This record gives sequence, C-alpha cells and structure tokens, in this order.
Amino acid sequence: MISKSVCGVSGLVGPELLGIAGVSPAINSVKSRLLKVSETDLNVLLLGESGTGKTMMARIIHDRSTRKGKPFVSLNMAAIPDVLAESELFGTVNGAYTGAVNRPGFVSVADGGTLFLDEIAELSLAMQAKLLHFIESGNFCRVGSTAVHHVDVRIICATNANLEELVAERKFNEALYYRIHKAVVKIPPLRNRREDVLELSRFFLSKKGYNYNSFTPEALSCLEKYDWPGNVRQLESCLAVTCELNKNQEIGPDDLIF
Repeated sequence: MISKSVCGVSGLVGPELLGIAGVSPAINSVKSRLLKVSETDLNVLLLGESGTGKTMMARIIHDRSTRKGKPFVSLNMAAIPDVLAESELFGTVNGAYTGAVNRPGFVSVADGGTLFLDEIAELSLAMQAKLLHFIESGNFCRVGSTAVHHVDVRIICATNANLEELVAERKFNEALYYRIHKAVVKIPPLRNRREDVLELSRFFLSKKGYNYNSFTPEALSCLEKYDWPGNVRQLESCLAVTCELNKNQEIGPDDLIF
C-alpha cells in the first residue's frame, strides 16, 4: 500500500522512456506530456483505466523533476478505510483515540518530495475538504492535536473515474477538482494502441528472462487482437503465467492464459 523510493533516472528519452514501451502516436503523446509536466512543480492529475501504468508514470514525473532524490510516497486511497484516511495522511498524537500514538502521517514522510494519491475519487467528501485545505496551504494538524505543521510536497493524483461527472453529481469537491486539475495526463487504454502490444510483450518478456521467439506468429496475432480490459497490467500477467506454464516449448494461441 505504501512505497517510498529515492532514485536517479536515465536522461534518455526514447521509445522506452523509463520502461514505457511503445511508439504509437497515443503513447508518444503521453511521453511528451510527462516530460512537460515533469519540468514544472505543478500538481498533476493522471487519468486512465486500471492497469494503464499510472503509478509508474507518477514515479517518472517525480524522478525527472527537481524533487528527484527526495521521497516519493505512494498511497492507494481505495485501500484505506475512510475512518483511517485522515490519520494515515496527517498522522496522530498520543490519546487521539484508543491505541493512538505519536506518529507522522505520509504528508510528513513526503516532505520535500512527491506524494502520489492513487484512486483519489475514493475519498469521502469530508476528507476531500481536508485534503483541499492541505493542498492550498501546505498546513495540517495531526489527529488529536491543534498544533499546525507545514510541509512542502508536490501532489500527484490518479483515478479511473470521471471526475467531471462526479463534480456535477456533487460527489467530488469542485474546488479540489480544480486544484488537482492543473496539469493533466490522459493515459490511453491498451486497446486504443494495439500497435504497441508486441513491443510491450518483447519488453516484458526480456525483463523476466523469457523467450519472445517461443511465441508462434498466430499467438502473437492473438495478443494484438485481444482487447486487454486489464490493460498493460493484464498483458504482463498473461505473458508471465503463459511462459511459466509452457517452459521450453513453443507457445501457440491455445496456450495463452488471458
């Protein structure tokens, strides 16, 4: 659920920018957009279906920004019960509730770096209002305390929801929407860039040490034609499982595990 990384990046910008394989117009547009927003300190909103690589792209933005070398903290809001969201983000003090101890939240852990909030639409309206205040001021109080703390973090949010519709339905805070909507990167589903499927396949297989040439032309054709509802994540999983179940043998269409 939580990850923190401090790492450098390659200065190369090409077909496989930090692992983004593909040369389709759609993915090249994403790469160009990532480079532009990385050069700013604007808050970023990543929009795309589940499995399109939003977490990886958030890391790319961080690692190419002036904040590289500082913490990158990733938090999946869908995995945190709403009653715990405030304490996870902002921390707690002794006695705030039964069992509470002095503990910094993840906004403090990310100080100087980047805080990536995945599945931002899963936050309750009450937590959205508190997050809005933090984004506007950089100030927050730990749960159970009135002492004001200040940190400097860049916010990157991600969602597969239609935030405009949620705002219209009053299910998402309009002011927060405009605060996180300053720099938007729209990530296309894999079915809209089928010409990248085989290059992605070659990339994933090479990374795992599997043999791309063990796939028959018919199997590769099936990979290209499939709709991939789980997007890049599903493709990577399909290739890994298929190769594990068919070691040292030719892989045809009937061997593919979608």
